[in-house]
Amino acid sequence: MGKGKAMKDFEGRTAVVTGAGGGIGRACARSLAERGARVALLDISADSASLTAESIGQAGGGAGGTTAVYAVDVTDPDAVEEALGRVERDLGPVTLAVGAHGIVRNHPFLELPAADWDATLAVNLKGMFVLLQKAARRAVAHGGGAMVAVSSVAGRGPRATCADYAASKAGVISLVRSAALALAEHGIRVNAVCPGVVDTEMTRAIHRQKAEIEGITPQESFARQAAKIPLGRIETPEEIADVVSFLLSAQSSYVTGQALNACGGLEMD
Repeated sequence: MGKGKAMKDFEGRTAVVTGAGGGIGRACARSLAERGARVALLDISADSASLTAESIGQAGGGAGGTTAVYAVDVTDPDAVEEALGRVERDLGPVTLAVGAHGIVRNHPFLELPAADWDATLAVNLKGMFVLLQKAARRAVAHGGGAMVAVSSVAGRGPRATCADYAASKAGVISLVRSAALALAEHGIRVNAVCPGVVDTEMTRAIHRQKAEIEGITPQESFARQAAKIPLGRIETPEEIADVVSFLLSAQSSYVTGQALNACGGLEMD
């Protein structure tokens, strides 16, 4: 499909993006707006989501689509339900959803506080379940749709200094498979994307924490991680957004229940 045709493949549709104030969420929102979607920007920080809305509006003829901002805690099912109701009143029927929210902290396994474990699983896994379930109920009523959850290559294997994050992202992959199986009969596709090392503030924060644990500089920590990537560079949020848009589009109409690594070869399973 040529780029000109693909640019408007979501025209007239409403998409919800959680974590819309973060690096990957912002890039996903921009990509969907570029392709014609009306985009609901959900984030626990209204200020961060508003910056995303501003960046889309300033893009003019590129990503200058219709957006609306909603401050929402994804761990609160009632708040998510209420927000989706407002989204449909403001922007139209919800048939597309992207879960790009998430938190991560670094602790050696023996020092990982149970409270941090609970918080990470609540946001990353429970919050993803809440989004997928609430959005899917609306998509069922509208005759189908597509959803993508942002997982991570950390969900593919062990992480000594962020076991809670790895467990949450592995759970997201499992959740996506279960949701895809349950929702296929309703014409709803559900997939995950697994980024590797993405150039975002979250990634930089991770390496500041890891550097402190390992007694090195953040730059050294970042460089060590980058050296493991076969393609030899850090990926951009926009590269993840391109994969997300593909998984939401008709170009992937026979793809569901998959977790696609988009990590430069960091993981190949």
